[in-house]
Amino acid sequence: MTISGAKAKWLLGGAIASLCLNLFLVGGMIAGHIHGPMGGPEGKGGMVMATVPPELKPIIKEKLKARGPGFKMERDKMREIRVHVADALAAEPFDPAKLDAALMELEQSAGTMLHLAQQGLSEIAAELTPEQRHQWAEGWRKMGPRP
Repeated sequence: MTISGAKAKWLLGGAIASLCLNLFLVGGMIAGHIHGPMGGPEGKGGMVMATVPPELKPIIKEKLKARGPGFKMERDKMREIRVHVADALAAEPFDPAKLDAALMELEQSAGTMLHLAQQGLSEIAAELTPEQRHQWAEGWRKMGPRP
């Protein structure tokens, strides 16, 4: 089955929008691992570190650093997949199925990275004291919906 015309444009637009959203969300979760240890200077560790009160940052950073190899491996895989997406976008003749396959592969990798991030956060939380978890929870609440 070949999709063409306006339907193909909407499908391609939706796929690209989905890709961008996935990359944005995953990037926010793991920004510290993309640009070096904890994203560089203090306060630039992405969405997760933005939730951490200053007194807990050294503890959380150290615990995240210990979980880095899994992120690095998946990050490198995502970089390769993004090249596949670029190749599919630039291919002539354009093959929507090839692009869809590359985007699906990227989505799966992004899901794996999100899972690793969530698993790491859960493991870190289990290692904290109740007081530290409550402090961290307040940071998450501040990132929540604005009244």
